[in-house]
Amino acid sequence: MIYGATLMVLALASAAVADTTDNAGGRFTMSPVDGGFLRLDRQTGAVAMCARSGTTWACAPVEDHTPTAAAAEVSKLEQENKDLKDRVKALEETLETKTPLDGPPGGKMQLPTDQEVDQALDYLERVYKKVRDRMKDLDKPLPPPDAPPPPKGSL
Repeated sequence: MIYGATLMVLALASAAVADTTDNAGGRFTMSPVDGGFLRLDRQTGAVAMCARSGTTWACAPVEDHTPTAAAAEVSKLEQENKDLKDRVKALEETLETKTPLDGPPGGKMQLPTDQEVDQALDYLERVYKKVRDRMKDLDKPLPPPDAPPPPKGSL
């Protein structure tokens, strides 16, 4: 019964939040349940089960049986969310202060020297020659299947 009441409390809490425009002036929201009413205090969030006892009505607080691990996880996620928002804000500020021509983060962009350009072109030339030679090898006819294998060291 208490577990069901806890679920009802959560449902009432969400309904109370959605229903604030209808009963904006009242502090309490009463919702019928089996055996009485659930009373939600809109200011504190406290929930009480109100039931008839003889000729009088009495309200008893409903205990929250939410596992504390879930509360710790929510707290952890809230902190992680805050940290990520701070990080995004810092990155956005960094982007706003930079112009597209600022170059790399460490300083000004520097063009390569003539020697570095020559080294890069020499490397590309060697790669091109190797690829060209391999392509020529692929164009060579294959030996017949019954021929002896070529001697080692020859292509």
